[in-house]
Amino acid sequence: MINLPVPHDETGARHDDTEVAIAAARAGAETVRARHGRRLTRFDKGGGDFATDADVAAEEAILGVIRAARPHDATCGEESGRRGAADAARQWLVDPLCGTLNYAAGTMAVAVNVALRGGPAAVADPFGGEVLFTDGETARVRRDGHDTPLAPSAATRLVDVNLDPPFPGAPAFRAVDLIAHPGFVRRLRPRVLSTTLALA
Repeated sequence: MINLPVPHDETGARHDDTEVAIAAARAGAETVRARHGRRLTRFDKGGGDFATDADVAAEEAILGVIRAARPHDATCGEESGRRGAADAARQWLVDPLCGTLNYAAGTMAVAVNVALRGGPAAVADPFGGEVLFTDGETARVRRDGHDTPLAPSAATRLVDVNLDPPFPGAPAFRAVDLIAHPGFVRRLRPRVLSTTLALA
């Protein structure tokens, strides 16, 4: 487990939930990055889905930050399930490795997700070094310790196309045919990315 400091300001008071989400996502991202390229143990989840020991380790790193900063909050991790009081007013949602299949295949198109239900959320790119986050009102990206506002724009012409099964439009419509269409590629720029990183 990689130990990152629990967020505090200069007076020793804990930062707000946004900083907790960012610190937790960074802790997960550090773990994911550190384990990349190593031999992974897989845990079958059924239906062709699986987790790896990197998913589990990243989730524990994330939960460690949350528990240190917000010991009375409940958590719901993709790998460990619910922890804390079932009727807790505050619950953190954790997806420690979005893109496990990519990661297991050695691809770096993954993300780490942490969100307080109804509150702040952070999405970390373990290999790009960015954390995209929101306090619930504004959205920013943190790079090298500097925060920049995020502003959606159609000018980039980036498009997210979901190629994960099941394919509800098949056989009449298949996304793989769309990204192979010369007109689509000419006007737009499809790319491969983890789902949440693409959305953020």
